[in-house]
Amino acid sequence: MSSEILFYAFVEDAPSQAVLTKIVDSLNEDFGSSFFGFREGYPRIMHGESQIRKVFPAHLAMASEGLYTLSLVDLDVYDYPCPPALLRNWIGITPENPLVLPLQAILRVAVRIVEAWIMADRKKFARYFDLTESLLPVVPDNKLHLRKILFDLLWKNGSPALRKKKLIGMLPSQNAHIGPEYNSIMCDFVNRHWSPKRAAYNSPSLKRTMDRLHAIAQASDAVK
Repeated sequence: MSSEILFYAFVEDAPSQAVLTKIVDSLNEDFGSSFFGFREGYPRIMHGESQIRKVFPAHLAMASEGLYTLSLVDLDVYDYPCPPALLRNWIGITPENPLVLPLQAILRVAVRIVEAWIMADRKKFARYFDLTESLLPVVPDNKLHLRKILFDLLWKNGSPALRKKKLIGMLPSQNAHIGPEYNSIMCDFVNRHWSPKRAAYNSPSLKRTMDRLHAIAQASDAVK
């Protein structure tokens, strides 16, 4: 069965691209068919939340034509206190008015960065990075500066083999936020080991995204 809903999908970076692809694959397993899919060339990496925000008005216009867009952005540490605040800022809705988006214009927010969703699959993440599971945050969504927490954990508790094979390439240098191999290593974990269903137990924002996409499928009348 071919996909019933094809997304024009937009993400900030390569790990987000891998995560969104894995989420769609996981949901299709639930439906027993390829119910969700991506347009050719998508998900598209936009290199930051601001770039997705610039094109979001076009997504609303596309929704009026029945076209589905799916965007995934990070809440980040200081920009917004919560996902509804980000959504209201993007579309210019004040707090006293209801926050409603068209069904086809889907904007999902990782609290506070997509690494929270990735780390929420605690058992597999710990095994991949040779860490003790109990050292990982139980609910990564609740942690500020999660990437720094991750680097500290890996440096202080990772094995020498880990430091040699992975960590050095992941650590940032000079003014960079991440090391040159950070994205490729994260994507490798997501592609080969990460489970959105397991991670959703420890990440409320990921669970909300999974639930939202389930609801869209149910509302489409395409799932028999």
